Amino acid sequence: MSRFRLGFFKGFFLLLLLAGPVFGQAGPPAAQHVVVVDFDEVFRTTLYGRRIIAEFQQANQALSEEFERIAEELIAEEKALSDLRGRTDPSAFKEMALAFDEKSTKLRQEQEDKRVELKIAGDTAQSDVLKQFGPIFVQVMQEHNASILLEKKQVVLVIASADITKEAIRRIDQELGDGR
Repeated sequence: MSRFRLGFFKGFFLLLLLAGPVFGQAGPPAAQHVVVVDFDEVFRTTLYGRRIIAEFQQANQALSEEFERIAEELIAEEKALSDLRGRTDPSAFKEMALAFDEKSTKLRQEQEDKRVELKIAGDTAQSDVLKQFGPIFVQVMQEHNASILLEKKQVVLVIASADITKEAIRRIDQELGDGR
């Protein structure tokens, strides 16, 4: 069968699948209720989100302290190397200076890699936590007879009754606590 025919049939059957429920409806389609939530606020203020944030802040602090320690060691090593300059054969000093440069470049890159890994892990953790919140969002949506949930920051104008952020935070804290 030609690619065109295969594509046409796939498209046709997809159209039938999507249009099927519409053809079976009597009267106008039901209104779609929309609610909004501030996902960042939910993450920042729930017990679960605050625990994750605190853990990553501690990891970031530990990484910063490690970086400071390494920087101090490199400064001391550079000073010692500088002190040797006048008492060392120029070719031997050049080798030591190159070795120091390679070492410091490698250590800086390792620290940067750790910082990037921590950032990625933090973003992944936030995404995973928000997925765990999904069933609670669905419950709140159902209670509001809503079929659509939008990020509040993407909406131009919204009435207060459509914002489920505070309710979601309360329910998440009640049902999941800090996630442990």
